[in-house]
Amino acid sequence: MVKLRKLSLTLKNLTTILLPAWHKMLSTHGLSQCMMPRDVSTRWNSTYDMLEFAIRYRVVIDAMTAVSEYNLRKYELVSTEWKIATELQDILMVSPPFLPFFTYSCYLV
Repeated sequence: MVKLRKLSLTLKNLTTILLPAWHKMLSTHGLSQCMMPRDVSTRWNSTYDMLEFAIRYRVVIDAMTAVSEYNLRKYELVSTEWKIATELQDILMVSPPFLPFFTYSCYLV
């Protein structure tokens, strides 16, 4: 969780360095051009949104953290951390009838 939070902030704050690389990785993997949602303590269900995004975009997150020039190795998640993230996402999930009212669709850039 902490690694994903910090990665989200790093991607947001280093726009001139990491943002072009992020978009290129998204295009390479055929994913929509979205920014990783941040986990904000004052926003209800933002932890779930961040985890859902991270799990869906895992291949890009893994690819970005694997590139040593981006200095993101410290945010790399191992398989057990990904498993914990998936389990936590399942726990935080809102029941389906209410889901469209409380989750993001995509944080467009």
